[in-house]
Amino acid sequence: MEFKSKDFSDAKPVLKIRNLEVRLTGRPNAELVLNGINLDIRAGETHCLVGESGSGKSVTSLAAMSLLPKDALEIQGGLIDLNGFDITNATAPQMRDLRARKISMIFQEPMTALNPVLRVGEQIEEVLNTHTNMTGSEVKKRTIDMMEQVHLPDVERIYTAFPHQLSGGQRQRIMIAMALILDPDLLIADEPTTALDVTTQLQILKLIAEMQERNGTAVLFITHDMGVVAEIADTVSVMQKGQIVEHAPIRDLLTNPQVAYTKKLLSAVPNLAPRAARQVSAGPDIVAVEGLDMTYGGNGFFFKSEGVKAARNVNFSIAPGRTLGIVGESGSGKSTVARCIMRLIDPTAGKITIAGSEIAQLTRRQLQPHRKHFQIVFQDPYRSLNPRWTVARSLCEGPINFGTSREVAMEHAAELMELVDLPRDALERYPHQFSGGQRQRIAIARAVAMKPDLLVADEAVSALDVSVQAQVLDLLDDIQDKFGVAMLFITHDLRVAAQICDEVLVMQKGLVVEHGPAGEVLASPHHDYTRNLIEAAPGRDWDFANFCALDRASTFTGTAA
Repeated sequence: MEFKSKDFSDAKPVLKIRNLEVRLTGRPNAELVLNGINLDIRAGETHCLVGESGSGKSVTSLAAMSLLPKDALEIQGGLIDLNGFDITNATAPQMRDLRARKISMIFQEPMTALNPVLRVGEQIEEVLNTHTNMTGSEVKKRTIDMMEQVHLPDVERIYTAFPHQLSGGQRQRIMIAMALILDPDLLIADEPTTALDVTTQLQILKLIAEMQERNGTAVLFITHDMGVVAEIADTVSVMQKGQIVEHAPIRDLLTNPQVAYTKKLLSAVPNLAPRAARQVSAGPDIVAVEGLDMTYGGNGFFFKSEGVKAARNVNFSIAPGRTLGIVGESGSGKSTVARCIMRLIDPTAGKITIAGSEIAQLTRRQLQPHRKHFQIVFQDPYRSLNPRWTVARSLCEGPINFGTSREVAMEHAAELMELVDLPRDALERYPHQFSGGQRQRIAIARAVAMKPDLLVADEAVSALDVSVQAQVLDLLDDIQDKFGVAMLFITHDLRVAAQICDEVLVMQKGLVVEHGPAGEVLASPHHDYTRNLIEAAPGRDWDFANFCALDRASTFTGTAA
């Protein structure tokens, strides 16, 4: 695998952080959130900051932007120097002047970072209106030019669009345009590609690299995806519990990590070599989908329209204890299929048979007794768990609704907490009192509480860091082994699909373009679209667990470790 190998020793330092300490506001005796952080980023360099959730990555970036929440975190000591200017002692007006001109940030979720009631063109223009004396026509011309530079299609239309009218990748391009329109010296990118599919992710990474090359921008890239790190980094700093435990050029870090924590992070990263498929259990399939169609929109009172065909003639089945993965780009139809199967939306046509019952045409009332047979785990457990309910209430609600006594449901809930490796005494706590990985374990426990025949996981690990992701995947494996549950796994991460799926179904624009055993589809794809997805996967040529490049020849015959 080719690494970036440019020497930055002679380049001008753009950001220097020295002995940075951050603590909880008003808690001088509490453990430091950041403890003695030292960091240098030079012009044109991409420096990746990696570590588990809670390690201090985002706090470091917020401190550099002087955006720490005043009532929660404060700088206790140290220096943050941006081109000779001390940010730690800057006033609010000074920082407003610096942001966008000298230092900019791309946030993880553009839908929450963008104003939902302003057109995106106006939001980009706001940066120019705040920091320059350009005329209105000059501002619009510069905005249109910048939108073209970030390769947005149909720029005139998107200029007048609202954020909700754009795809995730397009919204992220708008954020990049806003961040780079004044050619800042330093760009901070905080998990900018986490929720994007592999091809959109690749486009965004190439775009950042292209803009960096053009303007010589220094980039601080925060991510938990070691595949992305392998693709873009010049240097890497590894954070653990508020400290930098290892710092090295990318080649040295991946081939010869020195610290046990770094080795643990790398060994948790899945690769594209498919695992061995499980044996097909005897007995009827848990799920059978035939000719599934889903069309959004269509004829209205005053117009005729064909609507949007999100799924067309989808067919598959899942045997007990087996996992089928559906992969594809955003808008390919994979989540639509999952929502049809869960009957969260009504399919336009086709049959859906689960545990021997055909459910596609049932009314909501008729569906009620069948609901316990199929359960779902969503991408964001914090939004899917009721924040006002204790964990005990969330786990007991379903069984109680189906006739289980409260005492039996509580005992079963305690057993489920042990199953997902959480303490029994945490039942009376609330979702906000758990980490992201723990909340996802609770969401899995809630789904398993109904003893379903089918478990649907819709991007269930995409927002988790690699070590927690590996733990959740192992948990799902254990649950399948213990209960023989069938699983439909929706993901945009082909590396995750390779580690958990027995079969893979590839969707493009609502159509199934390839379907077969994971070892065949991922190792020897037949369709060009599947090959493009695999080629776009970050870190596809690297075996992180063994700190070496993958043998692509053996991988494509399905024999790689």
